[in-house]
Amino acid sequence: MGERSWWGAELLAHGGHDETWASGHGDISFADLRRQSAWQAEVLHGHGIRAGDTVALHGSPSFTQLWVVFGLWSLGAQVILLDPQLDAREQAALLERAAPRFQVTLRGPSEARGVFVDECEVLVRRLPGGRRARTGHCVVQFSSGTTGRPKAVGRYSESLLAELDRLRGLDGMPRPGERVAVLEPVSHSFGLIGGVLHALDTAATLVFPAAQSPRAVAAAAAGADVLIGNPWHFDWLATAEPGLSLPRLRVAVSGGDTLSPATARTFRDRYGVAIGQAYGTTETGILATDLTGRYGTPSVGVPVPGVRTRVVGGVLEVHVPQSPYLYEDEPWSGGWMGTRDLASVDPATGVLRLHGRLHGSARPALAGGFVDLLEIETVLRAHEHVTDAVVLGLDPIEAHVAGPLDRLDLRELRSWCRRFLGDAGSPDRYHLVPELPRTASGKTVRDRGRLLLPAAGPAAPVDGGAES
Repeated sequence: MGERSWWGAELLAHGGHDETWASGHGDISFADLRRQSAWQAEVLHGHGIRAGDTVALHGSPSFTQLWVVFGLWSLGAQVILLDPQLDAREQAALLERAAPRFQVTLRGPSEARGVFVDECEVLVRRLPGGRRARTGHCVVQFSSGTTGRPKAVGRYSESLLAELDRLRGLDGMPRPGERVAVLEPVSHSFGLIGGVLHALDTAATLVFPAAQSPRAVAAAAAGADVLIGNPWHFDWLATAEPGLSLPRLRVAVSGGDTLSPATARTFRDRYGVAIGQAYGTTETGILATDLTGRYGTPSVGVPVPGVRTRVVGGVLEVHVPQSPYLYEDEPWSGGWMGTRDLASVDPATGVLRLHGRLHGSARPALAGGFVDLLEIETVLRAHEHVTDAVVLGLDPIEAHVAGPLDRLDLRELRSWCRRFLGDAGSPDRYHLVPELPRTASGKTVRDRGRLLLPAAGPAAPVDGGAES
């Protein structure tokens, strides 16, 4: 197997021999990256992994994790990336659906999930009954599962390279030699493509936090030029202990979930940099960006070149010519895929603005206008006793509100919403819980069935609505 025989070999060839490719607990050079990736390919080949094999990868976030990914890709294997935060039950369920031929487990010295180590043990196991790849996808990721069962999504190498071409042309993306702190797991779409692969493409230096904790994220961000993370990472940084300085920070990009306006304001006031947005889906990669934060949340910027989007009935759709799903039985005829995100487009600028997440088959038109579910969430979170909120709609509009149950008052919440939103834009039902459920990756669940599991507090209708 030649070193330059695979689709990403040119990416690994970027960067000077002794220049730093990535920093964790220590620094790794580009030469180390190339050598370790080639060595992992030889070892994995020795375990019997060949082109067309399916390989599930799970375990400690690490440099080793990336060396194994590059090694598997160079062998022509289909890599199934599992989130490091998955527990044993969730992992087993996904493995049953994927039926990979091999499982590669990365074991670091810590038992805590999500703790980064520079290098770790690699365990390779051939699984009975595993299937070879039935498609040419080089990587398989799972959607977040915020609105139901996670779906297995495949990306072709041509799709990844095309996305890198689009990212390279965007103003604000990391530049050669800059330090890029990738705060989210590289098993996530933007962490992998917009973080790791784009940094390789431009010979930037990656920085990984030692753990998914406020202190570790602050330490990784302190010397970075660019931050790539999820909303909770920026919430941690916005409320970090006094003394944290980000003197090199040029761009901060949030993706993966809704960014709170309060977090955006606090972060900008403290560090002098507006948080930008990168919006996309696991199925398509990046769709729209506002990397410099010019338009502000909940706007997510303009669609990136080469991506076709439209809004139909208030729901954002994107053109996807081939099915991205691997294990679904439904036929795929190509065309427009609904994102289930409620959205509108500014006719003057082309900027996309998100209004929430569609639940069921309802559409957002109401009294000639829009019901902005994200605005309702923002209003609810501004209440002094509310710690978090998810609003589903649209018939009825349901508010799932988290906070101390002994301090949340339903009539007060109803009056609060009507004060800022009026009658037409206020929730029809309120469900009070001590905290909202989240996915393994930290996203707030937006599936009514899971939100209404017996978590705790009372579900309360307003104005005679049926109690759930």
